[in-house]
Amino acid sequence: MSLYNYVYTPNSNLICCICRAPFTDPTTTRTCAHTFCRECILRSLSHSPLCPVDRSPLTTADLSPANPIVRSLVDELLVECIHQPEGCEHTCQRQTIPLHLKDECEYAEVVCMVAGCRETMRRKALQEHVEKVHDKEDEAEQVEAADEEEGDGAEAYSCPHEKVGCPYKGPLKPSEHLTSCPYESLKDFITSNTTKMALLTEQNVMLRHRVDVLESTVQIMRREMAQVKSALGPWSRSSSELPLALQAASAGPSSREEDALAAYFPEGSGARQGTGTLEDTILGLRESVVGLAAGVDQMGRRSEMALANETLRLGEEMMSIRGQMHGLRMQMHGMMMERNGVEYGRVGNTGLGGSITKL
Repeated sequence: MSLYNYVYTPNSNLICCICRAPFTDPTTTRTCAHTFCRECILRSLSHSPLCPVDRSPLTTADLSPANPIVRSLVDELLVECIHQPEGCEHTCQRQTIPLHLKDECEYAEVVCMVAGCRETMRRKALQEHVEKVHDKEDEAEQVEAADEEEGDGAEAYSCPHEKVGCPYKGPLKPSEHLTSCPYESLKDFITSNTTKMALLTEQNVMLRHRVDVLESTVQIMRREMAQVKSALGPWSRSSSELPLALQAASAGPSSREEDALAAYFPEGSGARQGTGTLEDTILGLRESVVGLAAGVDQMGRRSEMALANETLRLGEEMMSIRGQMHGLRMQMHGMMMERNGVEYGRVGNTGLGGSITKL
């Protein structure tokens, strides 16, 4: 998996679908022509002998190096130096990073090449180390050589506790000097103290590492909280930070007019406080929605009852109208029958009168 920070967003075709980073040692499958980082695909095959993309059977024998063009494309991606957090601002192609770290980077760890010194430090501190330590050692050696030439040839001994601060350097042998050395009586304390200091130093390094990890975690959490607040909008802020329109909408019952839905939005403790957590706000909203749902259900039932009553009333009115229409129809039928009877009577009388006239 690549640990580089890329200057520009890499092409999606150069991203490994397993580690989601640009290919490192790209490897292509012969069976399905999919490309992965070699380390990633080997780790995947150790868990399951299937291609991570299409789940087809796959073994290590089916792997081969990717096309040289793909290797060139990923090697030519611009990356930042791995010591960028320490201050190195160098950017170059990914394939030249090892040369930069080996020969140029001022923040890379190097070993002092002076004979007898294997101390590790950053490259930018190497010259200062040589000047302060080894140049002074050379001067001290020259002074000692001069003193030996000027002296009477007597051999000078150093105290075994020289490392902890004893300045003695003279003709007495260490065994003779230790009888009067003030550090000899403290050697047990010095040993235990040195052990404790080493342990404390190690713990301090571990604690610093943990603090760095925690700081990075806090930074990630702050960014995530900022994203959550941005997504939540006004729900993530107190009422004093809300816009005027939302402040008016969230005011108590004494500062707003009564409306038809006020009974379904009871005032809770969270609504009376100036600030509240998101959980309290969501709980208040849930209670309001439950009340509103109950109100809507009650209003629906009332509407159904009113509709049923109105339907019955309209049915009764329709039956009454039908009865009236039936009565009118019967009256019209009687009138028509009466009229037809009169007409038939007239026709009969007219026929009878004509017969009498002929006679």
